[in-house]
Amino acid sequence: MNELRILETSGSAAFDQAALGIVRKAAPFPPIPPQAASANLEFETEIGPF
Repeated sequence: MNELRILETSGSAAFDQAALGIVRKAAPFPPIPPQAASANLEFETEIGPF
């Protein structure tokens, strides 16, 4: 993983860190298909009942 960061905080540093931990524990991820690969890819998801 090159970079993993919170784009918008939940307002709770502990929750933000837990969310990052969930993604880290889910790694390693399968390779990105060559036809979808680029120098920079961004993925965005929402976690929680907000």
